[in-house]
Amino acid sequence: MHILLGLLGIIGALALWYWRIKALRDAAGELGDAAGDVRLAVRRFGYKRRHKTHPADCVEDARLAASGIALAIAGCDGPLSRDELSAMAAEAKRVFGTSQDESTEIAAFGRWVQGQCKTPEEVVRRLSRIVRKEAGADGSMQLIDLVPRVAKADGQELTERQMDLINQLHRELSA
Repeated sequence: MHILLGLLGIIGALALWYWRIKALRDAAGELGDAAGDVRLAVRRFGYKRRHKTHPADCVEDARLAASGIALAIAGCDGPLSRDELSAMAAEAKRVFGTSQDESTEIAAFGRWVQGQCKTPEEVVRRLSRIVRKEAGADGSMQLIDLVPRVAKADGQELTERQMDLINQLHRELSA
């Protein structure tokens, strides 16, 4: 009987380690996919990093800037969720009229560029200039409309900080 229990214990331990290694492999694959999406977006949208310039200041496409702003505000209540990233891709497809692949790349690039800034306030300050300059008043209003939809995609209501950032965004785009 004790031999049977020992065998079951060994099989259980092996199954646990197999499950953990499989989960790590899946996570690494997702990270690789995200990195690939950013690389594709960099090529597709012509992003060029300039020497001694902050990465957010090198963005020239208003769609990429809008994605970075929306995801920075959405990420104020905790780490970005899959729902928020999916919502950003769906909003990019709807608002910007892009294909599914292009909208996924816009969301991936937005996630990357917002991660290059220290705070969401910095993201709003840096990237709102690009939206205002490249998209004008119509694009600015579309951005203000899509931000709450992306931020609420995880099922939570907007926090006070998110509301403050949306107000800051409104001020920056109106200036």
